[in-house]
This record gives sequence, C-alpha cells and structure tokens, in this order.
Amino acid sequence: MNVNKILFIGLSNVGDVVMTTPVMRALHNKFPDALFDIVTDKRAVQLYGNYPFLNELYLKDKNKFLRGVPTLMLELWKNRYDVIVDVRSDGLAYLLRSKRRYTKFTSKSYGPHAVEEIMGVIHGLHGAASIPDTEVWLSQSNRDYATEKLAGFSNKDRLLSISVGDSRKPEKSLTMKTFIELLNKHKDEFSGVIFLGNQFEIEMTAEVSSNINIDYVNTVGNSLLDAAALIEKSCLYIGPDSGLGHIAGAVKTPTISFFSNMSPSRFRPWGDRSTCIKGEKNDARNISVEEIGAAIRGFGL
Repeated sequence: MNVNKILFIGLSNVGDVVMTTPVMRALHNKFPDALFDIVTDKRAVQLYGNYPFLNELYLKDKNKFLRGVPTLMLELWKNRYDVIVDVRSDGLAYLLRSKRRYTKFTSKSYGPHAVEEIMGVIHGLHGAASIPDTEVWLSQSNRDYATEKLAGFSNKDRLLSISVGDSRKPEKSLTMKTFIELLNKHKDEFSGVIFLGNQFEIEMTAEVSSNINIDYVNTVGNSLLDAAALIEKSCLYIGPDSGLGHIAGAVKTPTISFFSNMSPSRFRPWGDRSTCIKGEKNDARNISVEEIGAAIRGFGL
C-alpha cells in the first residue's frame, strides 16, 4: 500500500507522549515517505514541534463540548488519510476518513510495559520486529540553551540532573532532608547539579539548593525540550517517576527513578539505562540515601 499521509492520535501526559514515540519511529520505518498529522493537547504540543516528519498539529481541547471531540472531528474530516493510528481509546479514528485504521480495539500487546502495550496497537504492521527506542526531538536552539546554561561549570562531563518532585505529590519523591544529604554525600562524584522541574518544585528546589556544598544551576520552569537538552548533557538524571524521567531515557542518559504506588515494571523509562527504586509502603519518602548510592554505583559513577 502506498502511504503518504498518516494521522497519529497521541496521548497527553508528558511521559505517555514519550512512550508513544516508538510507534512513530516504527511507522516512519515502514512508510518513510509519509508525513504525519498529529492530534494532542496543549500540555504535550511542544514535544511534537520538532518532529521531522510533521505536517500539521491538531489540538484536542478537553474543556470544550464532549471533551472537544466534535470540534476536532470537524477539523479532521476535511482530510483523507492512508493510515490512522489511534493510541487513545475514544473511537475518533472510526469517525474519520482513512484506508486503514489501527486502534486499541484491535491491539495485541507485546508485553507488560506501557511501551509494549502501546506498540501493540500496530502489531499487525510491526510484527515480530524489535521495538524502537523512545525519542524526543531537540532543536539547535534547545542545545544552544543548554550550552549557555552550563557554561559556568569547568567540568561538564560529570553533571547531575535532578528533579526534586512536585510539591502537590510528596509521596512520589524524596524528602528535602534526604535530597540534601544525598547531594552532600556525593558532592565529590559530580562536578555540578542541574535542577529541573515545574512551578510546583520552585520552593523545594530553593530549599535543597541552599543547603548543598556543590555548584549548581537552577533551571526550574524552563521548557520540556530545554530540560531535555540539559539532561542530554548530564551523566545521570535522578528524580521521581515523571515525564522528565521518560525524557531522560529518550536522550539516553542513565536514570534513577523513585516510585511510590505505580509499578516500575510497567511505567519505568523505556530502555536498559534506568534503575527504579520503590519506597516502602508505596511512599518514595521512605527511600534511603544508601539505596540511591548503590544505584549510582551501579552505573559506575
């Protein structure tokens, strides 16, 4: 079948978006001449902006009538696709014009991990081939930003990236006391710390950074792709189970992820460069400095 135009209906949360990228890679490998229209929402739109085979982005506004499906359908109905791949489960693919559709209703999972489940949507196309790595697509401006931010460090080969975690979900990460103890204990193993995160990490990051004896740069509040470029230049990323952990996996940076109630076997960053530590009683605040130290040594750092 000649495929020139694919509609990819993606997910919304940052980690989920990253975990869908093997599907996009597999589709491009199968149909190298095809351009992609992509459906997402405003939380994830920046992750797709640099996708090299992007034709058009469509935003689904969940605040509109019926979660934005009717409005989105009217926008998409003008197009005729060769293939629609829908990794959601709202049935939108069956309301649009396409020669072939691949959805969760006909999927066949490759295994227990979320990436393996998502890849199952295109099992009929992908077959027994290996599952690609996750990806994020960085621009030169993202990498220039990272270079500028890290210019003050004399040794740029031993930088540690950290997210202290969302203050609204304290059970998903370490306590501030543990972070401070961890960084001071390992201060001679790293040349500096890059603090990353969103607006809900500002206060905790300020508290931790003001009590450590190691050079650092605070980039909390930057864009996801700028954060990805910083992680790409790091020798290790440490943080809670979150979108940044999946981004770290996508840029091939070794990753230590803290887990609370979620299952690492299902939601860990994809690939073989990730170590997951689950706190007792499903609470990451119970993870010790010694456990993290052992994980650091496991990467040979």
